[in-house]
Amino acid sequence: MAMDFDELNNGLIDMQTGTRAAECHGFISGYVCASNDNRTVVLRDHLVSGLENGQQLEQAYALLDLIAADVVNRLQTTEINFQPLLPPDSEDISVRAQALSEWCAGFVSGLGVGGLGEKPSQNSVCDEFIKDLVSISRMETDPEEDEESEQSLFELVEYIRVGVLMLYQEWYPDTEVVKRPGVLH
Repeated sequence: MAMDFDELNNGLIDMQTGTRAAECHGFISGYVCASNDNRTVVLRDHLVSGLENGQQLEQAYALLDLIAADVVNRLQTTEINFQPLLPPDSEDISVRAQALSEWCAGFVSGLGVGGLGEKPSQNSVCDEFIKDLVSISRMETDPEEDEESEQSLFELVEYIRVGVLMLYQEWYPDTEVVKRPGVLH
């Protein structure tokens, strides 16, 4: 199942969740990587805690459940098809760079909430990857509209995609994500 960035982003904005698609997907991806858990109740507490409208809350929960299921599926498949959820290539490079920065910030936050601090020391490649994500989350998001910038952004996205898979495999070789019941509504 392919998630549509614009549709998800507009849904999150319309519901006034306070988060956008890239950051939300990054957070969920980081949380699943660090915790090997997809309990959406935890995700709900961190991503839509400010919503009070019952209908908006239920719609937001449904979106989070959809994103979490997609992330888990992509991390656990034997195919290498995990991708950070970002705007389409037809968007300006500055919009895509900003979304990538937000995705990385969300991922690092998700790692923290998922228990990264409780993990045994990672190998140096994993440590370096996490540091790189922090740097990317702070990168300048107004690159030139040229072929070199396009190539650099493509390479960053590919680096992140492979790095996320590496982290997950490093921490959870040959395991499945723990599926625990969430809160019933």
